[in-house]
Amino acid sequence: MTVTMLGTTKPLYAVSYSVVGCRESGRTLVERLLGRLRGNGPGRVVHVIRDGRDAAVAAWDALPPGHTLAFDEYVESFATHWVSFIEHVREAAEGHDDRYLELRYETLISDPAGAIEGLLEFLRIDAAPDTVGDCVQRVNFASCTAGDWHHRFDGEAAFRFDAVAGYLLQQLGYSEPTSTGLRRAA
Repeated sequence: MTVTMLGTTKPLYAVSYSVVGCRESGRTLVERLLGRLRGNGPGRVVHVIRDGRDAAVAAWDALPPGHTLAFDEYVESFATHWVSFIEHVREAAEGHDDRYLELRYETLISDPAGAIEGLLEFLRIDAAPDTVGDCVQRVNFASCTAGDWHHRFDGEAAFRFDAVAGYLLQQLGYSEPTSTGLRRAA
């Protein structure tokens, strides 16, 4: 089976992720894939969501050497963009529950077989145990990590992230926020 993603046809097992380019917002991409705009639609959208705190740490580590940003300020800014992106994608997918799936990155790591089985079922692909096992073997989750933020966030970074995104962490089923910040981003 092949899947067409943004004009590229690849075998299903070769499509492990897609990156939303800087030329198109998450909302626009989802609307196009679901057929609300001219383009590829109608399609199915799988939104892999990572704990924003871990995503912030990974993005921080990818910054070029010599930057002058302060970690806690960066975390707050990242949280704002993380919330905005997820909310825009969700808004674009409203009314298309049968064609939109949210999959937690951490579930791919902790229960790859269960996550892949659910993904295949969503894509209406046979989720027989041998198919699921083959998919899990072809995707390397060994280098994936979750929870690094526990070692990198101090109290200030945790407070700043939670002040912006604590409510969304709870909605997504992540652990209780790391501080008392629970206000919804304005």
